[in-house]
Amino acid sequence: MMAAAHPVAAAGPKMGAEKLIIRSEKVRFVDILSMLFLRRPITSYPFVEAGDQTAADFGSTPGDWFVALTQLIQKALDAAYYPALMIGAVVEFLLNFVALNNGILGIFLNIFRCKLVIPLNREAPNFRSMIALIDGRTELKPLPANGGPEDRRLQVVGVSGAGKASTVGEDYYVDVENGECGSASVPLIQQQYVNGRLIRLRTFSIFEVTIMAAKIAYENAAYIENVVKNVWKFNFVGYYNCWNKFVGDHTTQAFVMTDKPSDASVVVVSFRGTEPFNMRDWSTDVNLSWLGMGTMGHVHVGFLKALGLQEEDGKDANRAFPKSAPNAAAGKPLAYYKLREVIKEQLKKHPNAGLVVTGHSLGGALAAIFPALLALHGERDVLDRLLSVVTYGQPRVGDAPFAAFVRANVPVEAPLRVVYRYDVVPRVPFDAPPVAEYVHGGTCVYFDGWYKGSAIAKGGDVPNPNYFDPRYLLSKYGNAWGDLFKGAFLWTKEGKDYREGAVSLLYRAVGLLVPGLASHSPRDYVNAVRLGSMTEA
Repeated sequence: MMAAAHPVAAAGPKMGAEKLIIRSEKVRFVDILSMLFLRRPITSYPFVEAGDQTAADFGSTPGDWFVALTQLIQKALDAAYYPALMIGAVVEFLLNFVALNNGILGIFLNIFRCKLVIPLNREAPNFRSMIALIDGRTELKPLPANGGPEDRRLQVVGVSGAGKASTVGEDYYVDVENGECGSASVPLIQQQYVNGRLIRLRTFSIFEVTIMAAKIAYENAAYIENVVKNVWKFNFVGYYNCWNKFVGDHTTQAFVMTDKPSDASVVVVSFRGTEPFNMRDWSTDVNLSWLGMGTMGHVHVGFLKALGLQEEDGKDANRAFPKSAPNAAAGKPLAYYKLREVIKEQLKKHPNAGLVVTGHSLGGALAAIFPALLALHGERDVLDRLLSVVTYGQPRVGDAPFAAFVRANVPVEAPLRVVYRYDVVPRVPFDAPPVAEYVHGGTCVYFDGWYKGSAIAKGGDVPNPNYFDPRYLLSKYGNAWGDLFKGAFLWTKEGKDYREGAVSLLYRAVGLLVPGLASHSPRDYVNAVRLGSMTEA
């Protein structure tokens, strides 16, 4: 991405001049061999579209083996797209069929009783995606009554109201069904005074709320609404199925909730991540293509498209992503503009509320870019209410100038990027300079296999940044075996909430073939949030 040659302070947007788009559908196997052995300039291939400035910068620069490997991976993913969708539909149907009938024995009993449940409606509130079949936990885990670990809660618990807390004895902690009472002065904490004594009604860490919101974002709208309203006792605002004009399909999903329907303290936006059987999502994650977005730096083109990019070949960033919402056809909302509209409405409705943005995998990438676009458009009314951006298993989304732009213009202490072990997704797209200089930004919270965490500041990366380093091969396979063993027996130490079923253990076994793939499951991120301990790196 030529980050060093074009710093964030470069004069004016150069959308048309600075871009590199690799059309993977046009790549032939002979082209991949050519990149590996003939070392032709990357911009000379007919499947590469480079801006004028980019072509001049690259000159005779050839594509290295990471570029060739990316194309090979994308060709394989494209070929597997329809078979994977069909296999996924069959697998999810069968697993839901067994689960909804309470197992194999239950199927025979329900046939006998004429009560057989056949899960034909994938939009039903009891239909679960593969993610929920791997980890079906839905309840939020409150912090302990004694305050819990220092895990970046949105605000400290011991906030007094009108000085009352200082005049009373120890606090009472209770868990209640109704979450609508209390003060909005403390995010994610509901509190009230009864006979002069402070009663805290449920306290959750920022990690707990964001990872669970990111996990259930994979489910259908009815499932999400049911969990938010009936399990968490929060206020469900809406589910948004958004359009990608370049793909011609609804590829981006997100939901919005508040902790209370009135006088809320927090608005949470959660983006849906990479679906296990959707090879198009996986192909987007590894894609090396990028666009120059002016002062924003160079940004991953696939993620921009998912949020509502308007032009690949526009003259500047303001045409690619105009501040004013483009006219969207009925039923085809654009993710960035629709969510911006909803957030503004909610922040106006709840004047004491702050904003939290989250997502896992592809959803984490969108959560990382979303506030940067707000900053590009000068949406200070939203950004000034931003409390936190927390992502899980997030792929890289931009270059060093993009990371610098976020640090300078997004007013949070540091976006938090949580990574578990050798999760493959945070290690893509490959950092392949000068063709693609992808880097991570924000603070990385890295958890090892036993959920011991460390904070890696200033955009620092995790071990084995590009995944294929042979020095980590034995460690990756060793960790895959360790995760399988831990998944089978962790419940004996931590309790029934950590017991894993056959689906989860089979998924972990896949990690023995492709180490790091099973580590991408939200299950380990939930476990890390609940069981992890933190040390400074």
